[in-house]
Amino acid sequence: MNKQDIQKIRIDIVSDDQSVLSMLFDKEGTISRQGNGTIPADPFAVMSQNDGSIFAKLIDQIDERVFAHAGVYDHPDKSGQAINYSVAMQAEDETVTFFEFRLGTQTKDVGELLPYFDQYISSAVLMTNEWYDKEKAASLAH
Repeated sequence: MNKQDIQKIRIDIVSDDQSVLSMLFDKEGTISRQGNGTIPADPFAVMSQNDGSIFAKLIDQIDERVFAHAGVYDHPDKSGQAINYSVAMQAEDETVTFFEFRLGTQTKDVGELLPYFDQYISSAVLMTNEWYDKEKAASLAH
């Protein structure tokens, strides 16, 4: 997969079978988000359209060298709370490149790929925080 082929990006973090973050971005500008990646989980979910600039920034941040390492990484040490990180990227032909990390919140020696995706996920959250908080405040005001 080349990053120019990516049409959709999905990011999920699940801890103890509870979604703490779920995000979907598409090339046309649709964004959806639930949660902020922390425990306890924030159940508020919202979806809207934007100009596609956040998607473009997320695409720019991808280092294409990671594609060779796609797959599921099931760490044998799941110290702390169980947590799964997943990032999926869908191409125009509907091919999906998927990264999943299964570990614990206290797991050590996670390699280099998880910290890369942790930073990528953090960036996606930061880019959508203002929008998410504004939508949440507007829904609570009703």
